[in-house]
Amino acid sequence: MKEDTTHAHIITLRTPQAEVRITDFGARILSFVYQGTDCLYGPKTLDDAAADDCYCGAICGRVANRIAGGRFELDGCGYSLACNNGPNSLHGGNLGYSDRIWKIELQTETELVLTLTSPDGEEGYPGCVQVKATYTLQESTLSLRMEAQTDAPTLLNLTNHAYWNLDGDGTIDERHCLQVRAEEYTPMVANIPTGEICPVAGTPYDLRQPVPFVTRNAPGAPLPGGFDDNYVLGGGPGLREVALLTNGRRTLRLQTDAPGLQVYTGDYLPLKRGGVALEAQNYPDSPHHPNFPSIVLRPGKTYCRTISWCLE
Repeated sequence: MKEDTTHAHIITLRTPQAEVRITDFGARILSFVYQGTDCLYGPKTLDDAAADDCYCGAICGRVANRIAGGRFELDGCGYSLACNNGPNSLHGGNLGYSDRIWKIELQTETELVLTLTSPDGEEGYPGCVQVKATYTLQESTLSLRMEAQTDAPTLLNLTNHAYWNLDGDGTIDERHCLQVRAEEYTPMVANIPTGEICPVAGTPYDLRQPVPFVTRNAPGAPLPGGFDDNYVLGGGPGLREVALLTNGRRTLRLQTDAPGLQVYTGDYLPLKRGGVALEAQNYPDSPHHPNFPSIVLRPGKTYCRTISWCLE
């Protein structure tokens, strides 16, 4: 059950170039206004955010994306999770970080620091995890740095689930093009990776050059059901530009240090394809695939993930 938003807040970050509104409910980005246009799809009020079931603008955790069967093993122990997406656990379970009230630690004109305590056993996960999210707005670039520590071995995979629409309304199919700097992707069956890592070359998933969504997602096109797929990002482990979204008038540049990028074209949004989610994260279902990067966090280690969105 979601936490009550009665005492939640909306915080505004401003520069001469942009205005961003964020709420401590789910650490959600509600709007990103650039050149007079709100480039985010999703709820704009606390009441609408509380009613949202699509994770719009929220930080997802303890483990973003899916864990098959809602089960995993860690250090020889088995753990059962809430299955809130058919037979699988999705974005942290029934009460993920997206539905919690975070604590406001610092608030300035251009920076917001939020923290969250995720207790041992929450949604079936071991260990008490302390999470800190720092949003920083510089000119028209919004950066998110997520850090976490645990007192016992656990799993952690955080992302932000903003849906982007550079037109400000309508769907992404008409004018939006996406480029993802990835040579490989992880094929899936029923939204769960098979464990393979395959080249995008010669497949409809090849986004190495800018591709209009309509050429891949329209009826009769290769992917009429849209994208909901994980890309294996190149360019090394550090912060680098991994995706460009354009509509002919504006461009969104996405930078991250994450190893993967889940591209979801919003087929189950209230407005089908009202926005595209570019979820910088680890690969889905990582605990069941030893060849995927590990999402295990141990005591004494600090989890750190950075995502940066620049509007031009």
